[in-house]
Amino acid sequence: MSKDLSGKVVLLCGASGDIGLAAARKLLERGASVGLHYRTSPEGLQKLVDEFGGDRAVLLQGDLVRKEDVASVVSKLIERFGKLDAVITTVGTKLRIRPFLETAEEYIDLTIAIELRSVIEVTRAVLPELIKNGGGRIVVIGSDSGKVGTSGESVSAACRGGAIAFIKSIAREYARHNVLANVVCPGPTDTGLWEDLVNNDEFGSKIGNAMIRAIPLRRLGRPEEVAGAATFLVSDEASYITGQAISVSGGLTMS
Repeated sequence: MSKDLSGKVVLLCGASGDIGLAAARKLLERGASVGLHYRTSPEGLQKLVDEFGGDRAVLLQGDLVRKEDVASVVSKLIERFGKLDAVITTVGTKLRIRPFLETAEEYIDLTIAIELRSVIEVTRAVLPELIKNGGGRIVVIGSDSGKVGTSGESVSAACRGGAIAFIKSIAREYARHNVLANVVCPGPTDTGLWEDLVNNDEFGSKIGNAMIRAIPLRRLGRPEEVAGAATFLVSDEASYITGQAISVSGGLTMS
C-alpha cells in the first residue's frame, strides 16, 4: 500500500458513516494522520483507532450544525497534530425520499443545516489553518443530485447544488493561497442508508430502483469507490485539480 499521504493531517467529518469509514481506512492505510469526526456513533471508528494507533487517529465528537462544535473539533485536531493539510466532509441527512409537497417543514430546515450550512461552517473554520499551513485541500462528498436534480430529493438536491457552487467559489477565491477545493458527487451507493431507503419505503423503493436501472454499469457504487475519489483529491497526484464536481456514479450522469 502506497504511503503517499505520510505526514499529512486530514480532518474527516462524518467519519462514522459507510463512506466515511471507507475514507478513514484509505487515509490511514496511505499514511495520513486523521481526525475522525462523529456526532453520535464512535464504535466503528474506535476500531480504527485501536488498529492504527492513537498517535495517528483521534476521535472528535461534535454536531457540525453548531458553530461552537465546529470550532472545537478543528481546535482539538490542531492541538493534537499541530497542523491541518486537508478536510473531507461526508455529512448528510438520513433521508427519506418524498415528493416536495409532502416534505415536512422540520425536514427542510434540518437538511439545509446539515447538507449546506455545515459545509459553509466547516470551510470557514478550516480555511485559516490551511492558509497558515501554506495551502491544502477541501473535499466535500455531496451527491449527483446537486448537478442534475432527483425526484423526491428536491431540498437535498438544492443543498448539494448550493455546496457545489460554494466550493467552486472557494476554489476561485483561495487558489492564490494554494487551497484546492472540489466536490465528489456519488450516485446511488451501496450503504446501509440506501438499503433502508429502498427496502422500507414504497416511494423510495420505486425511485431508487428506477435510478439503479438507469446506471450504465448496472450496479450500485461501493463506499470505497467514493472514498477512493476523495482520497485521490487530497493526494499530491491531484495538485492541479480544483473547482470540480466529480461524479462517481457509474455513468448515471455524464456532465
